[in-house]
Parts: sequence; structure tokens; C-alpha cells
Amino acid sequence: MVHDSSSRPARLRPVLGYVAVVGMLPYLFLKLFWIAGVEIGVPEAGLMTAPVMRMANAFTAALEIAAIVVVLALTHRWGLRVPAWLILLPMWVGSGLLAPIVVSFPAIAADLATAPAGSGLAPWVIPLVYSSFAWQGIALLTAFTLYARVRWASAFSGASPTRGPGPIAVTGAVLALVVAVAEFVTAFDDRLRLANTVLAVVEATAALAAVVGVVVLGTRGRTWLTTVLLWTGSATLFATGFWSAFGWVAMAGTAGMTDWLLVAVGCLGGLLLAYTLLSGPTTAPGSPEDAGPVAQRQVLTPPTP
Repeated sequence: MVHDSSSRPARLRPVLGYVAVVGMLPYLFLKLFWIAGVEIGVPEAGLMTAPVMRMANAFTAALEIAAIVVVLALTHRWGLRVPAWLILLPMWVGSGLLAPIVVSFPAIAADLATAPAGSGLAPWVIPLVYSSFAWQGIALLTAFTLYARVRWASAFSGASPTRGPGPIAVTGAVLALVVAVAEFVTAFDDRLRLANTVLAVVEATAALAAVVGVVVLGTRGRTWLTTVLLWTGSATLFATGFWSAFGWVAMAGTAGMTDWLLVAVGCLGGLLLAYTLLSGPTTAPGSPEDAGPVAQRQVLTPPTP
């Protein structure tokens, strides 16, 4: 019988979940205060009580609550019984939003330390928000990796037979390449601050990672490397595009046609590459997933201590 391997990591995972939640609460409480009309950290009265801001804050607060539920599912045994899509969908979007912030956080911190005043918020608000993002990004991605290695062990071991990537994968790779080029061009805009430049480079690199993932998929088959590259690249493409579109709509931004086209390209490319990742053979011969539902239950349900 195959179990949730080491008992010590299994016992530490709930602790990781609670640590992650602690890092999420300041951001969540800040949003709840603003939704309730308590403009803590907002010197400009009435900024957060406008209907559009309340809707935007309600949406981001709902995302944060969903993230808390997901991280608790990732770090407790009951989470292994949750339908896979309820874990994969929010983690895919969350990975795409948070991974670039985690990687770019040193540049973001340096930028915040030298940023001029005038954002309409108290000086401590933006550092708190991005510190919370970095905290939950590290915790969520760590918890998801540990969870996935238990629930979908075959994705990290062995390889499926090599086959051509197919037209969907190729189309997704081409769209990802377009986004990568556009992001690299943006990164060299002299008007950008350091954090924006680094974020653009990180997002471009993630898009290129997806392209490499498709190439590796076609030459070596499905391995842990293709899983990581396609997951990270597709998630970043979709999530950054989605978040840009949300910001433009919620804040009545002045994005041009080119900006909207690039967002559409990124979102479509991300979806096509995610389909590539999830389609086709995902189990190795002899793996628990390949052995039928009884063996799967043995893997997904760790022994009671």
C-alpha cells in the first residue's frame, strides 16, 4: 500500500497552512475594512467608498478568502478528497498571479523604498500588500508542490511516450512567444520603474518557459520538467492578462487596442497551453493512478495516526 510517504512532512503541512493564512489575513482585513467603509490607510476621504472601488475590493477579498480555503485544503488530509478541479483551477490562476511577484519581490521592495509619495494611500499600505502577496505566494506554491507530489505522483516521475506536440500546443507556443517578445520590449522602456521592468522580464521569461515546455514535450515526452514549464508558463500568461483586463475595466483605464489584443493573445495562449498540459497521457504504467480506483484511494487517503 502506498501512503503519504513521510509522516513528518505530513504533520508539518498543516503548520505550513496556518503560517500561510497568517500572512494572508492583513491583506484580507484591509480589504474588509475598506468594503465596510472604514478607510484605514487612505488619507483621501471617499476614495474607497466609491461603488467601483467597493466592487473591486469585494472581488479581491473573495479571491483572498478562496486562497485561504485552498491552502487549508492543500495542507490537510481532507483536501485529498476535494475534486481535482477545485484545487487545480484556483492554484493555476494563483500561480500565475503570485509567482512573478515572488520572483520579483526584491526589486519590488527596493522600488517601494525609493518610491515617491502620492499614491493616495498611506506609506505602509503598498508594502503591506506586496509583502502579503509574497508571503502567500511562497506558502501556496510550497504547499501545492507537496500536495501534488502526493496526489499526482506520476506527474513528477517517469515519462509518457514521445509524440508530436500537436496543433493546439504549437498555437499556444506561438502566442506565448508573441507575449514574450512584447514583454521584453516593454521591459526596456526607460519610463518604467525598476519593479515594473523586473516584472516584465519575469513574465516574458515565464512565457518563454512555456515555449520550451512544448519543445521538451515533443522531444522527450511528458516529464516533471514539461509539467513545471507548462504549468508556470500557461498560468502566468493567463493570469497576468486576466488581471490587466480586470484592472482596466474596474478602474476605467485607458488601454489601447494593442494592449487589449496582447491581453487576448496571452489569455488564449495560456488556455491552450493548459489544455496541452492536462490532455493526453498523464499517468505512468504501474503508477497508482494507472492501477484503478481502489489503488487511487489508497494513495489519496493517508493512514490515520
